[in-house]
Amino acid sequence: MSDHATTITTAVQLLNSGDVDGYITTLYAPDAVFHGFPPAFAPDREGIAGFFRALRAGVPDATIAAEDLFTDDRNRAAVRFTLSGTHTGELFGVPAAGAHIEAEGITILRFSGDRVVERWNRLDDIAFLTQIGAMPAAAEV
Repeated sequence: MSDHATTITTAVQLLNSGDVDGYITTLYAPDAVFHGFPPAFAPDREGIAGFFRALRAGVPDATIAAEDLFTDDRNRAAVRFTLSGTHTGELFGVPAAGAHIEAEGITILRFSGDRVVERWNRLDDIAFLTQIGAMPAAAEV
């Protein structure tokens, strides 16, 4: 496993255990820039820490599982992941539903040295928002 893959794995273990600050400081450079997160959260490290704190408040047992993790020789990594857990607290303004959530996503990370300086993120927002009750399920055809 490359050093970047090890850093990612260590950081995700911290996040899965509820240590948002450890996750943030282990993985991201102080001046990191984030793309693809809700606009309510600033695209900087503090904003993304707020995003993950809100996620952990609404889904205290949130777990991110890396399904695929690739690194290259140009200081980039890509992770296909599954986010799962139980919606037991208010989440982004949506009251707790008690529902199990599971949504897939993809993240691309650019490293400088041993920390991420830029992150692009895509989550299956429709599945996620439907499961927490923020939008109605699509009608069956």
